[in-house]
Amino acid sequence: MNEHDHVVFGSLLHDIGKFFERAEILGKHCQNEEARQRYCKTNENEPLGFFHVLRTLGFCETLLEQIPILKSPDRHWIELATCHHAPLSGGEDYLNNLVQAADRFASAEREQGTFYDQGIHKRTRQESLLSRITLNNHAKEASHFLPLAVLGLNAEVIYPRTATQWDMTEINKGNSKVWLAKPEALTNDYKNMAEAFLIDLKRLPDYDRQSPEALRSIVRTLLALMEKYLTQVPAATNVLRPDISLFDHLRITAAIAEGMYDYHGAKDNLATAELKDRQTTKWRLVCGDFSGIQNFIYKITSKGAAKGLRGRSFFIQLLCDAASEQLIRKLGLYATARIYSSGGKFYLLIAETKLDALKEEAKNINRALLQQFRGEMCLSIGTAAIKAEDFKEGNMGKRWQEANDDLMRNRLQPFAAQVGEDKSCFEPEALHTMGACQVCDRDDELAGIQQEEEIRICRQCKDLRDMGKALADSHYLFWVWGEDREIVKIPKSDYKHRIDLYGTDCTLYFLKKPPEFNDKTPLHDCHLESLNTIEPPNGNLQGYSIGFRFVGKWQREKTSGNYEFDDFAEQATNIKRMGVLRMDVDNLGEIFIRGLSFKNTDTGVETMGSLSRVATLSRQLHLFFAGYLATLLMEFPLCQIIYAGGDDVFIIGSWHELPELAKKIRDEFKRYCADNDNFTLSGGIAMATGKYPISKTAQAAGEAEAQAKHLKRGDKDKDALTFLDTAIGWESFETAVQFKDDICELTDKTKSHALIHRLRQVVMATNELKELLPEPTPDIIYWNKWRWRLIYNLKRMAQRDSEIEQDLQKLQRQLLEDTVPHNRQTVLDWLQMPVRWAEFLNRSNNNG
Repeated sequence: MNEHDHVVFGSLLHDIGKFFERAEILGKHCQNEEARQRYCKTNENEPLGFFHVLRTLGFCETLLEQIPILKSPDRHWIELATCHHAPLSGGEDYLNNLVQAADRFASAEREQGTFYDQGIHKRTRQESLLSRITLNNHAKEASHFLPLAVLGLNAEVIYPRTATQWDMTEINKGNSKVWLAKPEALTNDYKNMAEAFLIDLKRLPDYDRQSPEALRSIVRTLLALMEKYLTQVPAATNVLRPDISLFDHLRITAAIAEGMYDYHGAKDNLATAELKDRQTTKWRLVCGDFSGIQNFIYKITSKGAAKGLRGRSFFIQLLCDAASEQLIRKLGLYATARIYSSGGKFYLLIAETKLDALKEEAKNINRALLQQFRGEMCLSIGTAAIKAEDFKEGNMGKRWQEANDDLMRNRLQPFAAQVGEDKSCFEPEALHTMGACQVCDRDDELAGIQQEEEIRICRQCKDLRDMGKALADSHYLFWVWGEDREIVKIPKSDYKHRIDLYGTDCTLYFLKKPPEFNDKTPLHDCHLESLNTIEPPNGNLQGYSIGFRFVGKWQREKTSGNYEFDDFAEQATNIKRMGVLRMDVDNLGEIFIRGLSFKNTDTGVETMGSLSRVATLSRQLHLFFAGYLATLLMEFPLCQIIYAGGDDVFIIGSWHELPELAKKIRDEFKRYCADNDNFTLSGGIAMATGKYPISKTAQAAGEAEAQAKHLKRGDKDKDALTFLDTAIGWESFETAVQFKDDICELTDKTKSHALIHRLRQVVMATNELKELLPEPTPDIIYWNKWRWRLIYNLKRMAQRDSEIEQDLQKLQRQLLEDTVPHNRQTVLDWLQMPVRWAEFLNRSNNNG
């Protein structure tokens, strides 16, 4: 191991003893006075403290026993992990000073408290970060806390609850207050989790020799274990708001330390470097994403479209992760440098001195993308300069925005570097003798076009379509990098699909079960991911790393498990239509810029914004959409996820299930965000026949979503759904559903569509007024001729059938209400939706 390796391992594990201290295990050094004096003495004349480092020492020794190749005669990573609270020494301890500085920079995000209560480290639950987000510059009181549990995909594990529900007590001391659990309330949970962690640790892959690839494999597996067990464990307990997880604090500290080591290693002598300097740009926050995604995903024909669509959308996710991993590998970094990756976008933290190398490797990736996708997709990179001062509370949101702004500028000139270097990209290409691909229209001779039974298709479109099919039946992804690609030869019968990820050194296998190998050939450049399950390490002899991935994927076990688009339409109630639902989080950009920084009304100091918090926010949103959403969809057998991750979803299904599903997603998301009004979700539903081009249906759903995002009522906007060309605020949706149900019930009682026809006349009359008058007042709409015509028609209907008279009177009262509710739409604003909805539900199959 070299110094770089020691820095990463030491900083990644420096505070892991806090977890085991609260669990009261790994305490063999706690009564050892020599160890206490060596590791817990912070200053000569002060009492001993920071006893968690003794359990950090115990964990590191346990890890060393499990992986002997981590033993090193040099500056030992164990010393770096356990001495980070010791007094700063001279230049001979520069690595220890560096890890300590990284820890302090990472810890600068904490809102320090002035209180202490007996056993506070065992009584503190992690506060829900999502509950704290605010867009009005005012601090929100602590109210919701997360379960102390192993990460999973069920509500009991990931949903926050109020302090009252947790039976917590509010402790006040001076100007500080904190919610604490009852004494011993968390002890068993901590102990059970810690013991399970150590059991998993015993199943780490086998490593029989040390190499850079083996060390990085160890870190990848450790990160997966830490995410599993430490995601909902608070990093610090004697703070005002314990909303940062131990997992995030450890990995961010490692990223900061690695960047600082690389910077000073390239700039000056590490032994004399000014490590505490807060004003020098030493890091770069890197934001990368792919342009051209929408056109790429929706460029498909109807034959096999469902498989092709989900294959293309998943490919973007894979390519995003592969590109970020390629950059990390080429820059010689550990996986801790990746802050976040999802939804076609990733963030890295690297040393300022590696910026040129990063751009060069991004250029290499784009060269391959240009050849494969003919300019349709491009990797864009944006960066922001980071100083140590930016790690403290309040600054990182601004740097996050700067990186995104730089990204958007660079997206305006895709492939600029490649075009400048290679003018041949403008030369005409030889055409393929078989003609153009009927999926993407590619027609060059390198396209690998072949004729299938019903379609002419190029190699790339076939790969993506087959990948979409394989994803539904796959439980694992096996990533094979670099030279390991020459070694790994999985028989074709053992994998569902295999694909090379363009622009990277990676081949990816889709598997039903973990791979099997007959020997101990080292495969340290490989990585096995379980899909939507968090499995323990498998103790493999080849030394490949183990992790997991949450992905919204096709659910084969549902009724619609083998459906194509026309099947969704055929199984729909009454009218035979397929539906597309698109939803995403409102104001997400503002949330990242302002939601993580609010002004305290007492001090005026901006707080909250930090690298850990922006990473946590992204990760928690991804957990809901990519992970938990599939659980919600089990209640809807005729709906399937095409894409879910980051902050948005794309779902197809039989049209009649989608409105209820959209409401379910919105309600669950609101609960997941601790009923925080700053988190809202808007969506749009489009309907089409199963043969209608999916690109057009997706575009229509996107336009419907945009209509919902532009809906205003009073001083409230967005937070809405567009269905049947009608945008309705979620606060009115249940009323509209009840209206629809009442119409259907009356239609069934009367065996007539007369009521639907009468209400449709009201809708047409109000729509005509809105077309004639751009901004008609409520009085003009409510006192128009439709009013007396409706009263007359409903009266006549009641005379013909006295049993429905009271139901008609109730309906009339709702429609004739002329007061404008505060921050709500009037009934006439959304009447079209329940009327058309009821009409479709009552339309005969022959009229579909």
